[in-house]
Amino acid sequence: MALWPIPCGSEVRESFLNWQGEYMQFGFKSSNSSGKVARTVSTGSSHKQSRAIAADHLIGPFNQSRDTVNEIIEMTGAIPLFDKIDSVQVGVIAAHMQVKHLDENQRLFAEGEESNFICFVVSGTLEVFKQSQSGNKVSVSTLSRGRCIGEMALIDSYARSATVIARTPCKLLKLSRESFDHILDERPRAGVAFLKNLSKSLSLHLRKTSGQFADAHDADAVVPVLNDKATKQPKLIDHIINRKESKLPPLIRQFI
Repeated sequence: MALWPIPCGSEVRESFLNWQGEYMQFGFKSSNSSGKVARTVSTGSSHKQSRAIAADHLIGPFNQSRDTVNEIIEMTGAIPLFDKIDSVQVGVIAAHMQVKHLDENQRLFAEGEESNFICFVVSGTLEVFKQSQSGNKVSVSTLSRGRCIGEMALIDSYARSATVIARTPCKLLKLSRESFDHILDERPRAGVAFLKNLSKSLSLHLRKTSGQFADAHDADAVVPVLNDKATKQPKLIDHIINRKESKLPPLIRQFI
């Protein structure tokens, strides 16, 4: 099996291989299930060497296989947020992410719970609910492939502001605040690139929400505006009717 199954071209494959070499240098060395770092032994039995080679296929803080990390990188292709992030930096972030599956009607998190991770929708549909003042749950949004949920978890430590439930079976990519903090510490360029794109996404959502808020209040705002114009209109008409007759010729008056 090829190490890089994603049809991204030789340049991207080479970038990822370079990233793997760099990744070994900043703390997350390839390791086996016991957490011990595997080293290739130049002398000794072939059995020990094969074990070292097998262990070397585990990458990142979750000891995921290279194939798993490759699959996660491929999944990020469905997420617009990753489009403008360098392939090497995507590799760093992918090694810190995990795949999460939800069944239909399974809850991702509830309003008021601790907020400590963000998720990206690879497939399926999520529905977002907000509790009203009367205590009822109101559906405020649906999220499908390419969208993210829980962005604020990487920025602040406040409780969840909504409840999210899977309306269909879902496949998600999960990034915890702890993992993101480690990326910022060890690979700040990758962390800043991710945070920059995340901020743009939040800004677009805020603009959209502001527009919806204005539309919701538009009906109430029209009435006083019309009433205000109606009160001023008679004064303008009175002014035109009661103005003194001009001594200028009619043709000249038309352009004044």
